[in-house]
Amino acid sequence: MTSLILSGQNIIPIPADTTSQWSISRGYNDGVCANWYNSIYYVDDTIMHNGNVFYKILESGEFYQEVINPPGPCNETYLYEGVYRGAVRTENGKTYELIGQEEYLLMDFTLNVGDTLFSCISPGLVIGSIDSVLVGAEYRKRFNFTNGDICNWMIEGIGHEAGLFEPMSLILEFASEFHCYGENNIPLFGDMDCILNVGLEDFSTQNYNVSIYPNPTSGKLIINASELTNTIKSYFLTDIYGKMILQKNFDVNNNNIFEIDLSKYKTGRYFIRLDAENQGIIFRKIIKN
Repeated sequence: MTSLILSGQNIIPIPADTTSQWSISRGYNDGVCANWYNSIYYVDDTIMHNGNVFYKILESGEFYQEVINPPGPCNETYLYEGVYRGAVRTENGKTYELIGQEEYLLMDFTLNVGDTLFSCISPGLVIGSIDSVLVGAEYRKRFNFTNGDICNWMIEGIGHEAGLFEPMSLILEFASEFHCYGENNIPLFGDMDCILNVGLEDFSTQNYNVSIYPNPTSGKLIINASELTNTIKSYFLTDIYGKMILQKNFDVNNNNIFEIDLSKYKTGRYFIRLDAENQGIIFRKIIKN
């Protein structure tokens, strides 16, 4: 992990670290279908342009459709990984995006109360107040807008309420949402139940023997963790971009064997987090057909 904060720098840049990650969903309406991209953005490499270093941001996630004008069809779904999303750099408190051969202002963290943000994603949001929020173990400045419709804040080193590259005002037939920011797969701000594992691979903090079957499944799923020495106290089920789908706490001993019904959830990949008493957290990947 490499911090990108320069010595003596008062404003935290975007990205703040080479392991910075964002969970963001965005979608557009084509008149028949709502087309959704549920993504994790992450820092991959650098690009040199006119002597400046830009950090390349890739995205991995899931695309799916929903019917808005029946009968559709709107049933396309697929996974994507390592897709170029954009490139950013921060200099003197201002964050820029490289689009083609030109760089454009995204966000300006040098503004004061009463100033107006004009950028390629902001049509003129006015700073109403500036406070601070806790991000991990440090406080970062939050700039609150007085005239925001879908975006009410931006935070140094993170982005804004509607995302990172996404528009900060209403755009016809487009929508986006920021879910969480983290570093090194650990959520630091936003939805603290986000799962930020970029590779979409099965992972676990320990090599515990936990059986999940049938996997893939079209409905019911059996979780068998009977070989664990300690009791599973709860579980969380999230989609691949960290949004919580299901949560349950166990009040009685079930011998670490229980069932989850996924029949009403859409096709795709999910992650289950098992919290074992005094034994840590276990993650597993689930595929719903």
